[in-house]
Amino acid sequence: MTVAGVLLAAGGSRRLGSPKQLLKVNGVTLVERAARHLVEAGCAPVLVIIGADAADVRDAVSMLAVQCVENADWERGMGTSIARAVTQLNDVRFTGIRAALIATCDMPTVTADHLRSLIETSNHGAERVASAYAGPDGGAVVGIPAVLPRADWPTLAELDGDQGARGLLRDSRTLTVSLRHGNFDLDTPDDVAAWRATDGASP
Repeated sequence: MTVAGVLLAAGGSRRLGSPKQLLKVNGVTLVERAARHLVEAGCAPVLVIIGADAADVRDAVSMLAVQCVENADWERGMGTSIARAVTQLNDVRFTGIRAALIATCDMPTVTADHLRSLIETSNHGAERVASAYAGPDGGAVVGIPAVLPRADWPTLAELDGDQGARGLLRDSRTLTVSLRHGNFDLDTPDDVAAWRATDGASP
């Protein structure tokens, strides 16, 4: 496989008040569900970037063929986790990897089929491809999950704080794949209640 999977699972879930990575629906944690989707989409390796509640998150994906990578700077924001992942993928062991597919735990409408579509649209890592969906205000959003080719990695390696890959993804050359209900994520207790009421589907 030429596309690595990167699952951002290091955050402290401050707005939620408990680790969103470990939330369950039908007995499956969000982090396991998201990591399994990356594996099923054909990503290899799959890196799970951990930070807050690291031991419990590691245990939640221990049954999967994934690698957990600790981000000691996770409290500074998501950008540090992306930079940590790119640093890991720059290891000589991964010289054949053409791109990284970056995803998060808290977007329950993401499926393995959507991730496969991103990979296929990217020509298996040759092009940058993002998910496209309507934002809360009805405006267009271009964001993750997204495939970012190796040429983007030097920029990603410099990320810090809460800065993500949005600057790259907004480039006019970025291809997109539509993600239905992509604006629904699990940030608050109300979000979680709505999600669980639909057995893990989008409300």
